Amino acid sequence: MARYTKPLTVNEIKNAQPKEKDYKLFDGEGLFLLIKKNGVKTWKLKYTFEGKEKLLVIGNFTDIPLAKARELKSKYRQQIAEGINPSEQRQNKKKAIKEKHIAEEENTRFTFKNLAEQLLLERLTNNDISDVHYKRMLNAFKNDAYPFIENKPIKNVTTNDIKTIITKVAERGANESARKLYYALSKTFKTLITRDNPQNPDYNYQITNPPAPLDLESLVGKRTKQNYPTFIKDNDIKALLLNIDEYTGDYTTKQALRMLPYVFVRPYNIRYAEWNEIDLKNKQWTIPGTKMKTKHELIVPLTNSVIKILEEMKPFSGDGQYIFPSLKNKNAPMSDNTLLGAIRRLGYSKDEFVPHGFRAMFSTIAHEKSPFLHDVIETQLAHSVGNSVSKAYNRAKYLEERVKLMQWWSDYLDALKAKK
Repeated sequence: MARYTKPLTVNEIKNAQPKEKDYKLFDGEGLFLLIKKNGVKTWKLKYTFEGKEKLLVIGNFTDIPLAKARELKSKYRQQIAEGINPSEQRQNKKKAIKEKHIAEEENTRFTFKNLAEQLLLERLTNNDISDVHYKRMLNAFKNDAYPFIENKPIKNVTTNDIKTIITKVAERGANESARKLYYALSKTFKTLITRDNPQNPDYNYQITNPPAPLDLESLVGKRTKQNYPTFIKDNDIKALLLNIDEYTGDYTTKQALRMLPYVFVRPYNIRYAEWNEIDLKNKQWTIPGTKMKTKHELIVPLTNSVIKILEEMKPFSGDGQYIFPSLKNKNAPMSDNTLLGAIRRLGYSKDEFVPHGFRAMFSTIAHEKSPFLHDVIETQLAHSVGNSVSKAYNRAKYLEERVKLMQWWSDYLDALKAKK
């Protein structure tokens, strides 16, 4: 005959005081209240399942009164009678809640947008990419990838998604942009596959590289060498320089265009040129590696013709950050289309000349007409030259020769303009 246990009363439970050791008050059918020496009162249920004794914590008396504890006891005993282990069921419920939380986190934190931008920023911070590359890739993601996969969990991005993105870019004739975007997407997925679940050990990316199966040439065609339109005949160069001098548009734009042929840097570097990079005393413009495609600092020797342009700009932007600021915001750099738009207003089509053409102009003429070595010219163009040993970065490499080279080029341009 089963031993009879007198049921507890509410007053009995309330009046139960802590002792030197934990003790139990039994209510019957396995339900008891554990009175801990710190005063906490916890309901527990002792039961047998598949021949083994089990113990289930129900909750504290402050949260679960006597009547509710008995109700839960009856519920759990019914489950046991049906072959269900209430402890195991509770664990499964906790697991399901956890999995749901992880799934919800995937839909917010682990989207393509969040992870792609995180990786891009990491590469910029680690100097793996330049500011130029970072901004170009971020804009490419925003403009072309995000419309399709911005908030999609990274592991759910498919090869078909990537195919759609690349095809859309190629369809507007931007094949080289499509190619660069493909490689940026591929780099993103390869990095995520390689690293061990960053930021969250509970989340397993479980992804492949969706760009990998695609035949890039079939989508965008074979890569062709890009040659920027330029001028290499004296009369054409002279006409261009004089047209720039007579430009009637914005003064800042005109000055940037006047300086660009003398320094032949990439248009980005002119647009983002800052006063703190200029050393007029030593006649040098030092472009930091973060602004260079090569990620290496470049020294641009300045001739008197360039210094004159800079001195003319001082009253207009000398108190700001950028030498050639935006037309709309003095604290922002000149926009990407400003220089190109000015060239078009001078009457030159896209097939005749672009701002980047000043580099090709200098390279062609310097190699053909100047007395300077190939390595000196290429170094000033910020191109990689020499063998693996000589390629080791040296900010002042050939600097003495490059100063002479820049003066030769400046004299060449000035002579063309003065030529009758």
